[in-house]
Parts: sequence; C-alpha cells; structure tokens
Amino acid sequence: MKKIKAVLLLSLFSLMGTSLNTWADAMSWNLARDVVFIKSNPAPNSPWAFMQNASGTNNPENYTLLPFFKADDCNGNPVTCWQDPASRAHVSVHFKPYTFTGNGTFSLTPGSVAFHPGENSQTIIRWSSPIVGEVNVLGRVNHVHDTCGDGVAWSLNVDGTVIQSGSLARGKGTVFSATKVPVTKSSALYFVLDKNANFSCDTSTIDMLITN
Repeated sequence: MKKIKAVLLLSLFSLMGTSLNTWADAMSWNLARDVVFIKSNPAPNSPWAFMQNASGTNNPENYTLLPFFKADDCNGNPVTCWQDPASRAHVSVHFKPYTFTGNGTFSLTPGSVAFHPGENSQTIIRWSSPIVGEVNVLGRVNHVHDTCGDGVAWSLNVDGTVIQSGSLARGKGTVFSATKVPVTKSSALYFVLDKNANFSCDTSTIDMLITN
C-alpha cells in the first residue's frame, strides 16, 4: 500500500512539473488541475489568469486582472483566491470540502473552482494560448447557490468574439464546447460569468478542459 501511495505521489509531482513548467509542450490544459498548484500571482508562464470587467461592454480591451491574490488560506478557509474586495468579484480554488451557510447552503468538493460576478462587473477566466494550431474546448458551468438570487449569464469568447453564451436559472448547469478553434500565441479564450438582474447568490463552479 505504501508503495502504491509513493507511486501516486510521484505521479502527482510529475503532473505538477508538467502543468507549471512546460505549458507550451502540453497536450491539454485542465483548469482545476492546473490552478490548484498556483502559489504566486501571476504564476510563471501559466496560461490561466483571472479577471474582471466593470465597463459594461464585453470586450477583452476592458478586462483587468483581479487585484488581490492569496494562496492556500483566503478569508480563513483552505482556499487559493483571486478577488476584488471592492467589486466582490472572485475566483477560488478549494482544497477541502466546504459548506456555505447563509441565505441557504451549498457545498463544494475539494478541487472545485468557484467564481462569482461582481456587483457591477463580470468575472472572467482567461486562457492565453501557448501554441499555434487548433484547440478543442469542453467544460461545464453550474450555478450552485440555488436558494436565492436569479441565476447567472455566461459566454465563451475567442478573443473579442462570443462563440457561445447562455443563462442559467438558479441551481442549474450546462455543458459548453467548441471544436477546432484556431489559435496563435496571441490568442486567448475567455469564459465570462455575469449577473442577471442582481448579483446576489451567484456562486457558480466551472470545469474546463482545453485540448490540442
């Protein structure tokens, strides 16, 4: 059993090295897998970044990085987070089971990537392409705070072009995907989370896999 655990740990450390140090050589980029190991902001050579847009116009020119970063412990929880305390936009990676209580409850499993739009801003996950070629995108977004609020809106953008979009009623989720998306080393994919009429109870989770 100890040998099996040792092999698994070695495999995990190998994954860490691949995920953080050889982005351009990777064949896939998994949001949850990659960001769980980020301990600095920005992470060296990472294609992932966490942003917001308070302009009211959904265009990459208006996106700015979330200004506050904390690794491993955010607001007293075992979480790495990117946030703007003023707008209340945030992205968080959870390392242990987490249950929120207040205006209802919801639970997050270890490894969950959760995010929330700001009061007057979108929250954005950016993937900057480290390759030239084509990529496929597969993901799922879930609205998890299902006891209040009015759900969320979302879009998947390639540079300044929206290629998919939708709206989620509270407690609902959807799959998003795109195939053979042409990219260069100046391209970026953006997943944009927005409020509907209000931003209360808009915590959502996202899984996102990009393959070459």
